[in-house]
Amino acid sequence: MATPNPNIKAIVFDFNGVIQFSGLTDLLADIADTIHVPIADFRKRYFELNHLSNVDNLPWEQMILRVIETFTDSADLHFKALEIVANSQSDKKPNQELLTIIPKLKALGYKIAIFSNHTSELRAELKRMDIDSLFDEVVISGEIGFQKPNGKAFEVLFTKLGVLPSEVIYIDDTSRSLEGAEEIGYTPILFQGNASLMDDLRKLGIIIE
Repeated sequence: MATPNPNIKAIVFDFNGVIQFSGLTDLLADIADTIHVPIADFRKRYFELNHLSNVDNLPWEQMILRVIETFTDSADLHFKALEIVANSQSDKKPNQELLTIIPKLKALGYKIAIFSNHTSELRAELKRMDIDSLFDEVVISGEIGFQKPNGKAFEVLFTKLGVLPSEVIYIDDTSRSLEGAEEIGYTPILFQGNASLMDDLRKLGIIIE
């Protein structure tokens, strides 16, 4: 029997790495290796520039090219790196097991949303996957002008859902996006696989059978 937690009103999911998986375990590391750059340096520059996509709504492929151009002007390396990006797109697949659980959560009365650092292209992607109807709200950083973990981005999420921060569980696969959760007031879950997620939800009083 499924069990609701009356203190929680909304369960919110990141998209990449939670709702959808990539076939590559670490895309940034693969790109850094291809252009012969230490991964720490590449990640640092990536996080300095990813606001161009997450906030300014620049297509992700164009943003990552700007990161790559920081380290090399080799057209050959640009091509090889972008080929890795293209291959990662074709390797993406939905998290089908999790998608089957979402209707059960909705049946318990929880509002369900996606909250993603992404461009507005995500809406078309959800339609292509035919899962857009599963979510009560889709909040995208590229549309609201703030990216996770900025508290202002979460404020938009809470307003759209019509809930208090304390009534929200947010699930993301990167600890960086969950920074400040205690200060903002929501309950964070670091996604480490579906089985782990079910255990984490169970500990919060949300039991799905």
